[in-house]
Amino acid sequence: MKEKVRIKSFPKGLTLLLDDQAPFDDLLKEVAEKFREGKNFFGKETVALSFSGRKLSDEEELQLMDCIQYNCYLKILCIVEKNPEQEKLFMKILRLAEARMLFEVDVDQEVQVFRGSLQDGEELETPTDVIIFGDVAAGCSIVSEKNVLVLGSLYGKAAAGFHGDGRKHMIAAMEMTPESLTIGDFKYEPPKRSKWGKKKKEAFQVARIQEDAIVVEELTKEHLRDF
Repeated sequence: MKEKVRIKSFPKGLTLLLDDQAPFDDLLKEVAEKFREGKNFFGKETVALSFSGRKLSDEEELQLMDCIQYNCYLKILCIVEKNPEQEKLFMKILRLAEARMLFEVDVDQEVQVFRGSLQDGEELETPTDVIIFGDVAAGCSIVSEKNVLVLGSLYGKAAAGFHGDGRKHMIAAMEMTPESLTIGDFKYEPPKRSKWGKKKKEAFQVARIQEDAIVVEELTKEHLRDF
């Protein structure tokens, strides 16, 4: 019997190879079965997820992600496009974060790493660089004297470099749809969100100061040199 779902790995991630003719409900059932049977093999890693072989809607992608997490111990950090440059950048960011991650919240003179999402109005303030393995929900805020890196979606408020004008500091996120951004003395009010909902980003975004204003652009390896 032909497999409807095959699983391939890449560094810190998994790709689901999906039959483009099978009913979607059949794909969900096979994904649930494969990850339920292999949950001890996959372990408790935090991974990125990508899809191949079939065009999926955003809702179908989320259903597959939830199905995986329900049937095994994996935590899916994000859904990524299978783009070689983006994959290399994702790996560089993960190595940067994991090199310093010892506890749930690890504080030293260089960086604070927070595993999990900020929710329900939570606020996090730190004098160091900060890396968040999760989302910053609307109504929440993250404040750093240095840089902010969100390995998830930034929907709330973020501030970086709040001592001085912040020209050397940045705020980066895998999805950048914040309520507001502040870097040093500069403020950025993002465009109003579309009534049709959040727009899915295909690349990391970074906010930084350029010519006395905050600009938001695609994150590159060059930006990480300052983190």
